[in-house]
Parts: sequence; C-alpha cells; structure tokens
Amino acid sequence: MRLTERAHDHLEQSLRPGDLAIDATAGNGHDCLKIAQLVAPHGQLIAIDRQAPAIDASRDRLGKHKLEHLCRFIEDDHANALRALAAQHPGEASAVVFNLGYLPGSDKSILTQPASTLPALDAANVLLKPGGILLVTAYRGHQGGMAEAEAVARWMEAFPGPVACHEPDIAGGGAPPPILWVASTAGHGQAAPGATPENHPPPAGR
Repeated sequence: MRLTERAHDHLEQSLRPGDLAIDATAGNGHDCLKIAQLVAPHGQLIAIDRQAPAIDASRDRLGKHKLEHLCRFIEDDHANALRALAAQHPGEASAVVFNLGYLPGSDKSILTQPASTLPALDAANVLLKPGGILLVTAYRGHQGGMAEAEAVARWMEAFPGPVACHEPDIAGGGAPPPILWVASTAGHGQAAPGATPENHPPPAGR
C-alpha cells in the first residue's frame, strides 16, 4: 500500500462530518480533497502553503468537487500559520497533515526545512483535540530530505502519545523511500515535553 493511501486510511478512521482538520502543506490538493470529503457537509478544512501555485491548485481541485466553501486557504509558512491557528483553536482539530519536501512539478529548491517544520509540529500538537491524529510524510530522496526526516524522528520520540511509523521496503538499494508517522494525541492540548508552539521539544536520546 502506498503511503498516501495509508495516510488516507487513517484519515477515514479518524475524521467525521463536522470536524475541523488542517492540511499544513496543501501542495496540489490531494489531501485537501480527501479531508474535505470526510468533514463535509458542515466541517472545516484549513489549507496552508507558502506557494501561491499550491493554494491555487488546491482551490481548483476542491472547486471541481464543489467543496471549496469548506476550506479556508492560508498562503504562509506552515510554522507561522500554525502558531497563529494554535492561539485561536487550541485542542479543536481532529487531524493535522504534513507532506514535507517540495511541491511536485515546481521549483525543487523551495523546500520545507527543519527550522520551520519543528515549530510547526509543536503548534500542530497544540491544535489537536484528544484522540486527534498527526500525519507526517517525509520524502528523503532529495537534498536535505534525510536531515529533515531525522529531525522529525527525534521530535516523534518525544511525543507523549502513541506513534506508528510506516516505511516501505525498497529492494535493491536506491534512494531512501518516504516515511510516514502517525501520532495520536494523549490529552487536551497536550504538547510534547518542554514544547510550546515557539519551541520544539528536546530530542530524545538514542
């Protein structure tokens, strides 16, 4: 099973009509569409991306399915946007989704970076309600991708709730495959030890 399909399976198990969910890296809108379909008809999706083409693509994809009205679009860095949302909606989101790396089909030099991703994850944890899920897919085959994935792995080690990790097997070597973490919140607005939306948690020892 592809990681995208696995992530969507987790969303299907967790999201219900009327829920609030956040796509922290909207990209081309595939996760946005899945989330909007699951929270419809009265839920809310917040879609974030720092690139205007990603916002436009996501809006168009939702519009083709007549779901655009469910979505609030934010063109900004995911750390900035999620910190602001965490102050407005602590403990309210049923799911927050990240796909790290670059926007497919765009400038590959525009990448998510640990300096922004880690505080974004902290803010996402504040946003999640009890029993909410955090889905993070990291693509490790591009320059900087492995370092970002390792930073996320350390962050997940300090997460206070259960975390599952999915990594496909790649036969014969080659580029490292993407990896998916699925974290479930343990308590209302509970942040990782030592974390606030502005400060990522200390890495756990290995």
